[in-house]
Formats: sequence, structure tokens, C-alpha cells
Amino acid sequence: MCGRFTLTTADYVSVARALDVDFNAALMTAYQPRFNVAPSDTHWIVCLEPQRDRPELGAGSWGFPSQNGAMINARCETMAQRPTFRDAVWTSRCGVVADGFYEWSGPRRARQPHRFHRPDGAPFVFAGLYQDRVNPQSGELTRNFTVLTTRPNALVEPVHDRMPVILDRAGMGRWLRWAPTRRAPEALQELGDLLEPVAEHWLVSTPVSRRVSDVRNDDPTCIEPIELPPPDPEQQSLF
Repeated sequence: MCGRFTLTTADYVSVARALDVDFNAALMTAYQPRFNVAPSDTHWIVCLEPQRDRPELGAGSWGFPSQNGAMINARCETMAQRPTFRDAVWTSRCGVVADGFYEWSGPRRARQPHRFHRPDGAPFVFAGLYQDRVNPQSGELTRNFTVLTTRPNALVEPVHDRMPVILDRAGMGRWLRWAPTRRAPEALQELGDLLEPVAEHWLVSTPVSRRVSDVRNDDPTCIEPIELPPPDPEQQSLF
């Protein structure tokens, strides 16, 4: 799964320009770099709204509401069959903006976080789905999103058995503009290559401070690299 991620680019306009999408000047002051995005947080997503020629950088809340809590991830292999996600697969795709994500390794009481990110620190997007809801009393519109996951590549596999679906700019364009002719799981074969794990060389893995394990910590120290202690020879000999 993908349960935490980052977007450390300094400002809203720089993010939009890096992804070659339109921006909304009214949203500029709401932006701030994030070092520990967590479920239910409001975060930045790229959507291609109806009647628009270009995608725009907007915002949504992380997690589709459900009786069992927010559904923050959707497995790309089964999303078209899941009642929670299947309508959005065909009508409401988005890109969730990030520049890294976290996974944890090690025993439960000493979990070590790792940040997977681009070598150059550039932002990218996770393939995502969004859902709009209108409050019947107030008429207020709320937008929620979920992050698609796929099997891990060789870099992520030692740490976790899933990873987010990561798209480059060309892949994001295909994902947002795809117009399926029929709502059938087989139609997703047209996008099959986009839903594969990203190549290993596309990311690097950096051990970081355990401060990121607490969602209340959201500052640059969360992504500072740390040096892991060497393996314990005695522990290794047990295997």
C-alpha cells in the first residue's frame, strides 16, 4: 500500500510548471511543501475536468469515504470490479502529485522508514481516482481521491509487496485523457503498460528519520537521510 508520501517543491506554480498543467491563482496561497502527507489530508491532484483542454492542479482529500474508514489505495488489478472504485475508473481519473513515498522495514517495535524518490527530486504523479460528493443540505462539493497500487519493482520489493503506480508526464496525459469505449475490465488492457511498476532506475531509496512515523511530524527533518547501522553479525549467523 501507499500510506505516506511527500511533495517538497517550494511553491504551487513550480509544481504546475514541472508537470505542464494549468494552475488556479486562487489556490496559490493554500499551497505549502509537505514532508509527511497522511490519509484524510487535503492534497494536490491533477484532473482533466469536462469541457477543458488541459489538466489543472487542484485539491482533494485523501481517501474515498466508506463504512470501514477512508479507502486510501485501490489495487489496479481489481479496481474495475470493486463497487467503491469501478465508476471512477471510467469517469474520474486523476494524478496525485508527489515527489516521494515512504515504506517501512524491520520488526514492529523498530520500524525503519525508507523514502523512495527521484534522484533529481523532481515531482511526479501517482495514478489515482477521484470522487465528487455534494452535501444535500449545504450544496458544498467535496472531492476525495485514492492512490492506485501495483506490484513492487526490485527496489521496493525488499521493503514492501506493493507500490504506487507512478506516471511520468506522458503517462499522466494518457491516464487522464483515456476514453474507454466500453466499461469492461478487458478495456484496461489499453493502459496495461501504465499500471506496471516503474523501472528500478527511476527511483532511489533513502533511509530517513523515524520521526516520519508520527503523522504530527511534517517538516524537512522527516526526509533527512540517515546512516543505518551495519548488520549484526550474530543476528545474520542465525540464518
